[in-house]
Amino acid sequence: MLNTIEFIVNWILSMTYGTLLFLILRQFIPLRRDNRFLVLIEIFLITYLSNAIIYPGEITGTFGAFAALIIILFLFHRSDLYLKLSVAVLLFPIIAAVSYILQDIGSLIWMYGFNRHMSPAGQTILHSFTMMLRIPVWFVIWYFMKKWIPCAVCDLTRKIWFLIDLVSLASFIGIITVIYNSTSQTSYIAYPACIASLITNLGCCCLCTHMAKTVRTEMQLESYQYQQAYYQEMESNQQAIRGLRHDMKNHLNIVSTLLQNESYDKAGQYLNRLNQEFITTAKNFCPNSTVNAVLSTKEQFAKDHGIHCHLQVDLDENLPIDDIDLCSLFANTLDNAIESCLKIQDVSKRFLNVKTRCNNNYFSYEIVNSKENEIRETSTGFQTDKKDPELHGIGTVNIRRIVEKYHGAIDIQYTQDRFTVVILIQTGELSFKQHASRGSVYFLSE
Repeated sequence: MLNTIEFIVNWILSMTYGTLLFLILRQFIPLRRDNRFLVLIEIFLITYLSNAIIYPGEITGTFGAFAALIIILFLFHRSDLYLKLSVAVLLFPIIAAVSYILQDIGSLIWMYGFNRHMSPAGQTILHSFTMMLRIPVWFVIWYFMKKWIPCAVCDLTRKIWFLIDLVSLASFIGIITVIYNSTSQTSYIAYPACIASLITNLGCCCLCTHMAKTVRTEMQLESYQYQQAYYQEMESNQQAIRGLRHDMKNHLNIVSTLLQNESYDKAGQYLNRLNQEFITTAKNFCPNSTVNAVLSTKEQFAKDHGIHCHLQVDLDENLPIDDIDLCSLFANTLDNAIESCLKIQDVSKRFLNVKTRCNNNYFSYEIVNSKENEIRETSTGFQTDKKDPELHGIGTVNIRRIVEKYHGAIDIQYTQDRFTVVILIQTGELSFKQHASRGSVYFLSE
């Protein structure tokens, strides 16, 4: 009877903090499939992982638990390989520190407090008590991580994650080394290392948030710069139009005089020059100010360099995608397309076509540009052929990061003379399969 009660109580406690650990993992990386059955399986596996016994002077179980965490991330979560490994390296020292300390406290109480003489009921209570202590610990960790992590995972670049990995890896090696060199009689000497590892890795999570805010601020500044340039161009156009309207009477008198003198050619030329003065460079493609500003700036630059542009835009003012992400998405794809076109010596072959709309619960975006340079693919994306590759070639990475942030899909195709990027992001309640089965992914054929 006692064993049954102990099993039930410990199972409930284990499932509770196993669920909290599952929620922490989900904050970092989205699930591969949001299925209740698969979620329960993962929680069971995480529960066994968090209950892994880490003995002083032994590292086999420790590395086994670390390998189990990586396998869980690979099986149940979807993301890039580097991010899954980063999450494992960042979280495992926290898991090891919490498990080691709370598990060892019970052993020390049994060893020194009761001289290894406790009744079966006392041992059960002590074991359940040390397990129960994990619940408030993991709750506090989960509470802070749900505030720190979501935006950080989406906005941090691979290089930033690599730096975080270096700090976390140092913490990982440190805690493993100290635990391995301790004994069952002196297991408490590993406590400072465990606490330091816990603080270090939680500090890295907090640092992720601050670094993400910095990245976000830079992206926001870029968006504001596009909008400022657009509004300045609009103001300049308005001033030019007001000046022309003010002088319209004089212009009409000149045209009238030329017509009276039967100088029809000169009158036509004069009217053509006057018409050019009314042409504004800041166009209004759609009600969304961010998209409008980026498209206006990029199209004007492209046309100034002999690139034929065709932009088909059907977007509302309020889109379900953050304005900063929209700016980065459009700016990066257009910059890449323009850069590719500029490498074509024959100006007549330069073209850039954009189709975008938000309809039927989906945001769709297609950009096609001419090219003649060779495309070189790597494991992380496309390799730039510029002289300073460290400063370039990250546009495609940023695009993929934004698409992944909104759980969308991106398809990149290229031939010898053209490059195509298609992006599809769900904005409503329909799933992609339901939407496709209804024939709603149609803008590419229109």
